[in-house]
Amino acid sequence: MSRRLVALLLALACFGCGGREPRIASTRSSFDGSPQDGGTLVRRLEADVSSLNPILASSRYDRYVAQYLFTPLIHLDRNLTPVPGLAKAWKVSDDGLLFRFELDERATFSDGNPVRAADVLFTLQKIVDPGSEAIQIAPGFELLDQARTRAIDDRTIEVAFRTARAGQLTYFNNLLVLPAHVYSEGDFRDDFRVRAVGSGPYTLAKRTAGVEVVLERRADYWTDKPHIQTVVMRVVSDQNTAWNALRTGEIDETVLAPDLWLRERNNPALSETIEFRRFYTRNYNYIAWNQRHPPLADPRVRRALAMCIPIEAIVRDLYHGTARAMSGPFTPDEWAFNPSVPVIRHDLAGAARLLATAGWTDVDGDGIVERDGQPLNLELMIMSGSTTGRRFAEMLQGEMKQAGVALEISVVDGTAAIDRIVAGNYQAAYLSWDLDPDPDVFPLFHSTQTPPRGSNVVRYSNPEADRLMEQGRSEMSQAKRKEIYWRLHEVLAADQPYAWTAQVSLKWGINKRVRGVAESSGFGLFLWYPGELAWWIAPAGRELDRTSP
Repeated sequence: MSRRLVALLLALACFGCGGREPRIASTRSSFDGSPQDGGTLVRRLEADVSSLNPILASSRYDRYVAQYLFTPLIHLDRNLTPVPGLAKAWKVSDDGLLFRFELDERATFSDGNPVRAADVLFTLQKIVDPGSEAIQIAPGFELLDQARTRAIDDRTIEVAFRTARAGQLTYFNNLLVLPAHVYSEGDFRDDFRVRAVGSGPYTLAKRTAGVEVVLERRADYWTDKPHIQTVVMRVVSDQNTAWNALRTGEIDETVLAPDLWLRERNNPALSETIEFRRFYTRNYNYIAWNQRHPPLADPRVRRALAMCIPIEAIVRDLYHGTARAMSGPFTPDEWAFNPSVPVIRHDLAGAARLLATAGWTDVDGDGIVERDGQPLNLELMIMSGSTTGRRFAEMLQGEMKQAGVALEISVVDGTAAIDRIVAGNYQAAYLSWDLDPDPDVFPLFHSTQTPPRGSNVVRYSNPEADRLMEQGRSEMSQAKRKEIYWRLHEVLAADQPYAWTAQVSLKWGINKRVRGVAESSGFGLFLWYPGELAWWIAPAGRELDRTSP
């Protein structure tokens, strides 16, 4: 992940909602006494996992599962501060080039073997190996100095880098250590898609492709054991289906579509069983413009298309005021956000004029602009199951038609869509990112970071942007980094490799039988420590336990 999240993740478009903008408050579920062990938690996956090998993660859903099966080298706590994971202690050299980690001597893999420094070294080598195609994780370790990275002894490893990088420590949260004695055998890319041996608190009990992943708590887990015995990660792509499953107790949590959240959050008939939450995380929605498609290689065309987005109506009508219009790659709560960069406003007449300057005019009078005899036709890919994504696309389709652009909407299953995007087999796609704690967008936009090396799925290239990203990740002065990223914000907003749309506050429904649910200010409910590993199920609610659809 980088969801950090840690690696940045491709995912379904985020969902928002509400009436007028209410105050956001973090709310904990009420506790009935002390946490209790046992029970079955049923979580929702909006798309199936692509691989159980965490090095090959390509979406947030892969990381959601990996979080249970693997323990990262370091955790990030609720405030996104590094805390011990597999490493119980670490030291960083004054020049920021050398990290020494001391592994917890208690740590073991699920097959009983101890976690050794050699396993960390093996995992790092797999991450930086181009053959692994670790597109989500590799950018965080691109500067690794393999010649000087070494295991000192079984419990100590030194990780060296060629260049110092601000925020490097947080990327070790993405280092989910693999046992070398298992993952060095066979085909690394194919043999571990459906099986896993990790150092996490759960083991894989069953995976049914397209249906569910079932995890069982390890009896021999080496540190603080989670409370829940069984975790079922159920694939439910459709929003309405997921809501009905939450309402009937078939699943325990789901993100909620805007209108549904607005309609149901104060429903007294549901207040006894469902808790409704709303919060912002470090995320945003956007349209990715694949610059392999010739019309989209022109920044004037990309800007004109962005001017067709009815952003005010989207915030007002789709998200009922509980979203923020975005101007670029940093969210308003990040220090890298430049408040002087304006949001691109809806302007169809201006869009048509800008297209004309790029040579796109309606020569034959059919309502569609063309250049050199080729009409401006685009396919916008959206993820299946997203009612909000569909409504967004339909609104945009109507606006673009008025500006002379023919937009076709293509609804694709989440896993297949991600595969197409990574391969560059698309024109435009409506997506979202979960962002890292450190505002380094190098993996997303640097010209060297096209897949499989990184996550520059739009194939963007700009020498000034490259230079700023290189400076921003290596500058240690926070004040100087801020200047760099404010300028980068301006450059990217001018070039529009993405059409940034909105940062949507997330809406969640959680069955009240699940206790201990807390939020991180940056990550929301998941992927921080202890996060979802601290949840527990009230004994009175365990009659709802089930492990299959």
